[in-house]
Amino acid sequence: MKRNGRGHGGESGTLWISFSDLMSALMLIFVLILFYAVYQYYDMLEVKTAELLRQSGILDRQSQALTLSQQELESKEQALAKAQTDLENKEREMNEQSQKLTETEQAQLVLQAKLLLQEDTLNSLQSRLNDQEKELEAALAAQQAQQELLTQQEAKLSEAQAAQRAQQALLTQQQTQMEAQQAQLDKLVGVKSAIIEELMRALADSNISGASVDDSGAIVFSSEMMFDVNRSTLKDVGKAFLNSFIPSYLRVLMSDQYSPYVSQIIIEGHTDTDGTFLKNMQLSQERAYAVLRYILSDEFTGISDSAKRRLEEIVTVNGRSYSDPIYRANGSVDMAASRRVVIKFRMNDEQMVNEMLSILENMN
Repeated sequence: MKRNGRGHGGESGTLWISFSDLMSALMLIFVLILFYAVYQYYDMLEVKTAELLRQSGILDRQSQALTLSQQELESKEQALAKAQTDLENKEREMNEQSQKLTETEQAQLVLQAKLLLQEDTLNSLQSRLNDQEKELEAALAAQQAQQELLTQQEAKLSEAQAAQRAQQALLTQQQTQMEAQQAQLDKLVGVKSAIIEELMRALADSNISGASVDDSGAIVFSSEMMFDVNRSTLKDVGKAFLNSFIPSYLRVLMSDQYSPYVSQIIIEGHTDTDGTFLKNMQLSQERAYAVLRYILSDEFTGISDSAKRRLEEIVTVNGRSYSDPIYRANGSVDMAASRRVVIKFRMNDEQMVNEMLSILENMN
């Protein structure tokens, strides 16, 4: 029993020792593994640190490169913005140039059309020039013929010059005759002026008031001394006035000296502007007629019957109503002056023209 007990205790100690050895060995192995792991850790830490340092250097270099790249990028962006602005300006210039080019093309089209027209015109002118050259050749031939004719005419001119000298002498003689005929013309033109002077002298010699002779030779009678208001019956004082002046008046116009030049004697009646036109027309006509009727009547003895017959051939009576009133300086109608009877004459223009033509024919 004891032997069994000692045997079991020895085995336990041996097991314990073996277990301890095993544990020591395992501990040693664990320590070795731990040491190896720590060694590997520090070795790896050194490697990683070195790698990290290397990566940090690379990162610094990349950061510097990035900074440089950023600066370059900003510079390039500025350059790009400037280039964009330049591009826009270029595009604007290109648009303007394109518009100008379009206008230029249109102008060229117009110019081409004009050029074609000018070419047609030039062709036409060339054709006309060819025709003119032919005409010039014909004209040169005609000129040669004319030169020959001119030579002949020069000979005739010499003869004509001799004849001209003879005509000059004749012209001098005709000039003297023309001067005499011009004097006759001047005398003929002055006939009317002479008649007017004679009439003014006759009126002055009659020494009567209420009548006047104007520049045209017309005799103006105041209506008040010949007619009552709105009446056409000739008053005695009016008859006396006609008796005192009309014989002298007609004696001048119907004289042998002036009667060939007098074509017409006109008696006109005029009224003021009071009343209607037709009423005044009738009154003015009746007054002018009353004057003529008295002059041609047997009661009027100032002129002969033959003179009255001559008067009948050339006398006319006209009523003028108030169509020719007399105005005052302020523009208002002078009613009294407007009521008048006018006796005037007209020259025989045909007779005067015929005599002038006759004189001109004699001058030629």
